Amino acid sequence: MIENKGLLMKELTIKFKFDGVSTSSDEISAFEKKYDIIFPEYLKAFLLTYGGTTTEEHKYLDQYTVNDFLPLQENRNASIEMILPVVRDEEEGAGRNDLIPFATDPGGRSFYVSIGESDNGCIYYDVIGMVSAEPVRKIANSFEEFINSLRKD
Repeated sequence: MIENKGLLMKELTIKFKFDGVSTSSDEISAFEKKYDIIFPEYLKAFLLTYGGTTTEEHKYLDQYTVNDFLPLQENRNASIEMILPVVRDEEEGAGRNDLIPFATDPGGRSFYVSIGESDNGCIYYDVIGMVSAEPVRKIANSFEEFINSLRKD
């Protein structure tokens, strides 16, 4: 179990792990330096276990489906490294430096965790191009709430 501020996140059942996408603590540290970002400890722990996986628990509420939990580094699939510059882009993305992508849905839309001061830990969903005034929609108040609410079909 992964813990954040005394709250435990449930263990997810890994259904599939992509080849060659395991992440080490050293790789996370190097990534943080390269992109001038600091991952929360709970996200580091989550990436070490679930980065680059598909889990049996993938439904959030009735309208969101997690297809993959993103690996850290670029590979043939989507990754945090590939999506991070897009969300930071003001013209193409959300224009927010405080969102970290951690998962995608079956259509490739991203789920983000905020590391911002006012909404730290909140989960956002990519709605760029949909009928919305904002590029992202808040869907959970914390990472733990999101993970603990994931369920099987």
